[in-house]
Amino acid sequence: MKEKWNFILYLVWFSYLTLSAVLMFGQGFLLSRKTLNDVSECVPLENFGCDGRLNSSEKFSCTESSKIQRILAYSSSPIVCAAKSHRVLFVLVDALRYDFTEYNKDNENPLYYQNRLPIIQKTIERYPERARIFRFMADPPTTTLQRIKALVTGSLPTFVDISSNFAAIEIQEDNVIDQNVKGGGEAILLGDDTWMRLIPGRWLRSHALYSFHTWDLDTVDNEVDSKIYEELKRNDWDLLVAHYLGVDHAGHRYGPNHPEMARKLSETNVRLKKIIESLPSDVILYVVGDHGMTETDSQEWKNSEGDHGGESKAERTAALFAYHSSGFSGDEAERISGKEVQQTDLAPTLSAALGRPPPAPSLGNLLFPILPNMPVAHTLLHLSNNLKQVTQYLVRYGEESQQISLDRLAQLINATRDHIEKGATVETEDELKLYISNVRALMENIRSIFREVWVEFDSLSMLRALLLLLLTVFFNWIITEGIPAERIPHVFASSFVPSGLISMAVCVGICYTGHYLEIVDDVGHAIILSTGLISGAITCVLVIMHWDGITQRWYEGRSQFYERFARAALFASAAILVSNSYIIEEGATLSFLSLTVLGLMAWNIGNIKSLVLWAGFGAVMALTRSYRGCREEQGDCWTAGEGVATGNASRAALVIALGSVAAVVAISRRHVEWRGYGIVIAGIFSCAHWAVGWGSLGSPSRSKMLARGAWLVIVTMFVLLWRRDGKGATLPLVVSGLLFYLANTLVLGASLAPTAGLALFSGFLALNIVSMLKTEGSIKFSLTTRCNSSMACLWALLASYNFYGTGHHATLSNVRWAAVFHAGDPHYTSFGNIISVALMFIYLFGMPLLFGATVPLLALWGRNGASTLGPRTQLAAVFSLCLKFALCFAIRVFACALSATIHCRHLMIWGVFTPKLMFEVGSCTAALLGTLIGATLTAWHIPNQTRSS
Repeated sequence: MKEKWNFILYLVWFSYLTLSAVLMFGQGFLLSRKTLNDVSECVPLENFGCDGRLNSSEKFSCTESSKIQRILAYSSSPIVCAAKSHRVLFVLVDALRYDFTEYNKDNENPLYYQNRLPIIQKTIERYPERARIFRFMADPPTTTLQRIKALVTGSLPTFVDISSNFAAIEIQEDNVIDQNVKGGGEAILLGDDTWMRLIPGRWLRSHALYSFHTWDLDTVDNEVDSKIYEELKRNDWDLLVAHYLGVDHAGHRYGPNHPEMARKLSETNVRLKKIIESLPSDVILYVVGDHGMTETDSQEWKNSEGDHGGESKAERTAALFAYHSSGFSGDEAERISGKEVQQTDLAPTLSAALGRPPPAPSLGNLLFPILPNMPVAHTLLHLSNNLKQVTQYLVRYGEESQQISLDRLAQLINATRDHIEKGATVETEDELKLYISNVRALMENIRSIFREVWVEFDSLSMLRALLLLLLTVFFNWIITEGIPAERIPHVFASSFVPSGLISMAVCVGICYTGHYLEIVDDVGHAIILSTGLISGAITCVLVIMHWDGITQRWYEGRSQFYERFARAALFASAAILVSNSYIIEEGATLSFLSLTVLGLMAWNIGNIKSLVLWAGFGAVMALTRSYRGCREEQGDCWTAGEGVATGNASRAALVIALGSVAAVVAISRRHVEWRGYGIVIAGIFSCAHWAVGWGSLGSPSRSKMLARGAWLVIVTMFVLLWRRDGKGATLPLVVSGLLFYLANTLVLGASLAPTAGLALFSGFLALNIVSMLKTEGSIKFSLTTRCNSSMACLWALLASYNFYGTGHHATLSNVRWAAVFHAGDPHYTSFGNIISVALMFIYLFGMPLLFGATVPLLALWGRNGASTLGPRTQLAAVFSLCLKFALCFAIRVFACALSATIHCRHLMIWGVFTPKLMFEVGSCTAALLGTLIGATLTAWHIPNQTRSS
């Protein structure tokens, strides 16, 4: 039958459109860059001879300035350590917006956040040569974690920093703290524990507290105050970091225009005054805000908002206040309060103050107005070091990434080398000022080029993607819910699918031609947009041709209450993804919705057997609850089984895992005919893999060999699934579900393997309840009931819930990468990366894959299933269910993408909403792949001869 494969091709078409739209959205929203592991090195000035050469034999006496001038004459010389260093007190007042620091004595009725920090203005007026205040401009995303990364590395960190260890939260790049420690300095940490997670093990002393309790305004601040003044009396440190959180927490809880904000700013004023009075003479004080917070248009504090995370000016404009008792360099023009400087400029400036080279990934420019006075030669040395570091970074980034064209990088590299050579010709103060201005302009140009691809949201791509995804969902919903079921085989027997695929191929060819002729810049976006619009137009034509049947079906359509509730539950679970609190607790909600939808179906059936099955389903869901993982935001929560988080199974967990696999294998063996032998062998290998490798006396090498044997049997059995036996598609679908179950148990490990069995059992119970649903009349009416959208919604809710039921949750930092290595290190093979990606994909999204592959069973399972009807009816039923199931996940992805767009400046955008979007896309991909596998298996095993339907 021709329509058999057109069904499959249409599912591929739908999958392509969905994933292409998601890809376009991700390119506009998920900011990414390549992280490098390079570390800046510097050579002590003492190692150079007076002729400016390294390890020179010329040992005659000379001044530091003359030696530096000769070093600058050799543009190829290495980075030189600064001749003089200072100690630094770095005070980070979280969310210190610039206008919080302004003081206007003529303002008789200040708002709660105005005129609360007079100490800053008074200090500048009293000691103009000692104090500076600047607008400290942050790059989005303006969240604390990303801002700390920018402050210490000098780069423009984004949500997705592609590095060798993607799961680690620890900074993988060179930074100010590491440079200080590398040079023999000591660092002290007080306050926010984010620093401990980002830069662990580098602190001489640390007093860090948990920072997520945003309603707690005082605990962290009081702890820092209790330690900082004692630390200032000691001289065993070079860098002291003190991170206050009260202002930020007051903004999140109450907004900027609230009495509590006034209290916290007044407290900050008192502590800054005390710090300045007790500051040692050799210490430079830097007081900075990592970001600002959103504006409020209302004078009523109850309507205020103080969030951050996006790119509005209020969120990006923080404050930078500097004080040094010996005074700073710079003339009168550089003392102007309110001048804008970039946050990326702080890292090289801090490094220069500490006598260290700029961090390797830094794209910042030196802020000489907040560095102590120094001779011209020393200033030139710092500028030369900065330019050489940036040149090295440009060369390395061009080698490792293709985000920026090589021609453009070559121009920048040549420009920095030219400026390095020009530094040797600078002699007077006027020449130095001009040279500093030219270097600053060059650095701004370099930073703006990288900012284009690193930190700016592509709003146009995001809106296009949302439109395409909405059109894809809408038109396919009309096909499944509008076109009468009896017309579907005729639609797919026509030229509809071939015409659509040919049109897409023509679009691709036109786009590539336009790109070759330099008419189209971004060929990827052009292909996605054009194919999406053409697909929508073709589907629109199909809808117009069948509008009479669509309207008639909608007019006559009557649905049971459980069906309406299932639809409402799915849409509600998607719509409420705009709430970060719901996302954090989504696992519990999905469990409740799945149980309720199936309960309503059982109630509709109305017999004892269905109610008993539903009670069993509830018991299974209760058991899975003990395996659900914990997010950081949930605080302390209980997870059953020792070692669930680490993957190391206890003796009891091992026994449960072995028993669960043995039970599934033993029961299924009796019902899957000759294929059962493969299931048994794979199950034995899996159990032996855990048993042999368990405990300190286990044999890891033998355990990994057994795991490879299990995978070999699973792959072999999957290949054998395509052997036709003329008995229909039900049995191959059951076997495919069992094979995916075994694959899940292998990657989950013994500690979580029982969760895969519970998921399989819950699906089996749901299938049996679904098979009991009947309507009066012929079997075709019964099939219509079993293939309505409530079944797809139930199956999608179950698939989504079992992501949480197998110990996962939507955070990147808690992904357990050990699943890749349970059968050995795949990187030793030529296709190891493919194996690694496949194993992690199954580990994370094995449940949507399993439920997607078994969707056709909703129609074929049981005595009254579609398998008793003709091939065309079976195919139409399976196609309808597969597309409805895929639509459920597409709807959830659209809701996540829309939520991420709405909340792009929300506090939790990078901690909650963005990871949720990424994991939901992964689940959708797995569901689409699973439905393709299930539908293809069904089409392959359904006989070709046409019978009366």
